[in-house]
Amino acid sequence: MNELLVSFFESKQSALRGRALVDATRSGRGPRPRVVVLTREIDGSRSPYDVPRQTPLGGVVGLVLGAVVGSFAGEAGFVVGLFFGLYAGLFVDLSRLLARCDLLDEIQDGLAPGQAALVSFVRDSTASSIERSLAPTDAVSVHRFPRAPIEEDLAREVQQAAMDVAQLVEPGDNGERGLVDTTRRIAAAQRRLSVLEAVTNRLLWLERLQFEFEIGVLNRERIEAPWWQVGRLRGQVMNLRSSHRRSKTLLEASRDRIHAATALAEGISAP
Repeated sequence: MNELLVSFFESKQSALRGRALVDATRSGRGPRPRVVVLTREIDGSRSPYDVPRQTPLGGVVGLVLGAVVGSFAGEAGFVVGLFFGLYAGLFVDLSRLLARCDLLDEIQDGLAPGQAALVSFVRDSTASSIERSLAPTDAVSVHRFPRAPIEEDLAREVQQAAMDVAQLVEPGDNGERGLVDTTRRIAAAQRRLSVLEAVTNRLLWLERLQFEFEIGVLNRERIEAPWWQVGRLRGQVMNLRSSHRRSKTLLEASRDRIHAATALAEGISAP
């Protein structure tokens, strides 16, 4: 898993139709991509989802390596190595599964009420084919890299969307065909910017709530802690404030860029 391709839809039904298109494209040509539909109810509650299955590579590799290493210590070592390698590999697989669930929860938290997302666990070569299969829909796809903070992924997508809008300002074919293509591209850019703004606002709200909760907990612990723990807790408070300030700054900068790009797109589409 190098990245996640997150395709936003206006409703769960649209996301399910998008998933059917992805499955139909890959049928009969190798394994289907691991995809999951995330939704959020109108009242804001999170809908349950099924985590895509993953091959237990850790267990298999651990079993083989444990048996090989343990065989050097004789029959008893072989048995011990076999079980130790198996359990170690299964622990790695469990860690991967939990990390995948954390990523899905993070994406679902960013959905607005009633919105849905189709999340595909893909590699670079598969992402482009999925985007092509979703082209007939109104999906807005963004790329999420698991090792990067979500606000950095969002900032990259916003920058690309703003660049796409700026390219529309350049003079091109003024014929009827060129006008129709430009109108279509403007509508797609506006839809993309609207989705990105909704996600940005949602993340800003969640960031503030999380910061207020965590800073409250740390401050209470600092008040009640003995004197030798106060310094450590004070350092945690400073780190939390710094992390919150950085995330908030990135998200607000993305929102400002979205507003500027949206105004530019509206100016282009105005008669």
